[in-house]
Amino acid sequence: MRKIYFFFILILFQIQLPVSATKPFSFAFFTDLHISATNTLPSEDLQHAVDEVNTQKGIDFVLVSGDITQSADSVSFVIAKKLLDQLNIPYHITTGNHDLNFSMGGLANFNRVFGSEKFSFKYNDFLFLGFHTGPATKGAVGHVDNQSFSWLSSELNKSSEKNPVFVITHYPLQGGDVDNWKDLTDLFHKYRIKAVLGGHYHRNVVFNYDGIPGIINRSTLRGKETAGGYSIFSISDSLKVYEKRIGQPEQLWMALPLNE
Repeated sequence: MRKIYFFFILILFQIQLPVSATKPFSFAFFTDLHISATNTLPSEDLQHAVDEVNTQKGIDFVLVSGDITQSADSVSFVIAKKLLDQLNIPYHITTGNHDLNFSMGGLANFNRVFGSEKFSFKYNDFLFLGFHTGPATKGAVGHVDNQSFSWLSSELNKSSEKNPVFVITHYPLQGGDVDNWKDLTDLFHKYRIKAVLGGHYHRNVVFNYDGIPGIINRSTLRGKETAGGYSIFSISDSLKVYEKRIGQPEQLWMALPLNE
């Protein structure tokens, strides 16, 4: 059933387009690392992903979309940073719900180690925006606070109207995951948002966020398999997403046209 579903996605979205002026580039996508000071397996899985990315040519940077740690403690964040700092290309990182342990000041711990839970940068005329998606209180669903919303609006306003945009979150932007998701999609419809990339579900799946593609990616964790993995995004006239299991060939599971 899984293979049939992914084949359907490819047929649905992979449309032949005229040659684009977009300069091709690729990036790796890590999510749901769940690094723990008391469990070495997540660190081993992340180390394997870092080592493999370092051997691959043509990957320009890495995006890391949250649940960096299991318990949001300072030691686990430091372990994660030491591993990610081994990458020989830049990486950009934001938080997930597991990074927020309110009793331990998780978000403050994250910011002390990584500097900020937000990032904004341009690459080949594409704008990449990553930000925190909550929750605001223990046990609640995700939420984008006023400060993050204002930051998003400002970053989008500063960009050229011609810049296509990728948004990076942890939570999917839908009911049951983020309570004010509709405020975000209403904002995004004013700009050239090509897709929202995230994690949280530990599997590959495509959602529709009020007409905006939502691409959810596998975890770096091995789960029930013998090795973990990550995703590779290839950008040209279309967006192609590959699952890369450690030590195995990459497998295309989705393609999306990047036309208007």
